[in-house]
Amino acid sequence: MTIRLLIPHLARAVSWWPFGAAVALAVLAQVSVLADEPLDWAVLSGLWLAAGALGAGAGFALPDLMGSTVITPVPRWMRQWLRTGLVLLPAVLVWALIYVGVRETVKPELTWPAGFVILQAAVCGLLPIAAAAVGARHRNTAAGALAGPAVQGVLLVGSLFFTEQESPWAMPGPAGWTAAQHGWPVALVLALVILLLANRESTSPASA
Repeated sequence: MTIRLLIPHLARAVSWWPFGAAVALAVLAQVSVLADEPLDWAVLSGLWLAAGALGAGAGFALPDLMGSTVITPVPRWMRQWLRTGLVLLPAVLVWALIYVGVRETVKPELTWPAGFVILQAAVCGLLPIAAAAVGARHRNTAAGALAGPAVQGVLLVGSLFFTEQESPWAMPGPAGWTAAQHGWPVALVLALVILLLANRESTSPASA
């Protein structure tokens, strides 16, 4: 009952325009599939960018602008997980629709192996959400949510210094996954743990 009553209020309180902008960017990132002979790196980059943009946009829903000034009977962990779900579920749906559309448009081998591409997208989308959750825990403003794209940008730039077999962005070859590619499941688990810790109950009475 509490959750059902709380969801409409949180949906109105969430800032939706960053998520709307992220959806538009995610769609525009797929322009490479319109080429006569799309390149595999361009197609995959579009899918990664879509996931990252949706995750970064979703992170702006996490700061509770009144959390530090108003005492509420609803625990913080419940409010934060509902906020997360309100944007994470549509973000997953949008990316899934984009992925299916791309798979239907280009040659299947350009987005293969499917499980690995989905794993990469999950990490690209979840890392900025986890970082934004940490930022929202310490600062209930839009500035707190900026931790998401900031961390995302740092990790992206850092990953570009690795090339060939050391690059996490390379697709698994006939010999299987490289050590760098095994980092993707680790990154996913790490992002989930960070999100769990960031959305836990606060010790501050004002935000409890």
